[in-house]
Amino acid sequence: MTNDRRKRGKQSAEAAAHTRQEIITAATECFSSQGYEATTLRGIAQATGLTHGSLRHHFGSKLDIWRAVADTVLEHYQSHMLPILQDATQMENPLQAFKQVVQSFIRVSYSDPMLARLLMGETATDNERADYVRANFLSLHTPIGLLFERAREQCPWLNQHTNDTFFLALLSLTFFPLIVPGVQQLLDKQPGKAPQQQVERIMGILFGPVHSGP
Repeated sequence: MTNDRRKRGKQSAEAAAHTRQEIITAATECFSSQGYEATTLRGIAQATGLTHGSLRHHFGSKLDIWRAVADTVLEHYQSHMLPILQDATQMENPLQAFKQVVQSFIRVSYSDPMLARLLMGETATDNERADYVRANFLSLHTPIGLLFERAREQCPWLNQHTNDTFFLALLSLTFFPLIVPGVQQLLDKQPGKAPQQQVERIMGILFGPVHSGP
């Protein structure tokens, strides 16, 4: 193979990867704002400026696109949270470590509200997509749970929760203002960001007034 052919092949691969990313970005917005059922391949194609046929060339079906979107969302959480979880397990103070993880989860969620809307849009369903989200999101839930059990020994306020109910409370308090923008506007004038006041509000509810600080 000549150098020119190799170069053209590399450029073609890069162009294909760029197009796939454009599709995923547009589809993320469509799925998060409209839901899976209301989103169509033609709608995604229009959002990216591609033809319906070109869309199917890169992704065979709407479900294939959704899986790629879900993987991107879950990787966003895992890439931010797993290093923090790893560091937290090395800390000598379990409660401090657990609070650091919870605060990081809140901030990561607020960094892109569309991700929260997409995830929560599937939790109310009982289908393959919901099972996929639950199975992958639990990869964070399990290690957080180990920290929770250790932190509960230092913070009696946490005794009202199990690991599962705490995680549900964290998801509800964090995601609800992001899913319902009107609520977020009442809480803060900068939608999409996690101001310290909002972080402290959630921490105070979860950990109690005594232990809500850093």
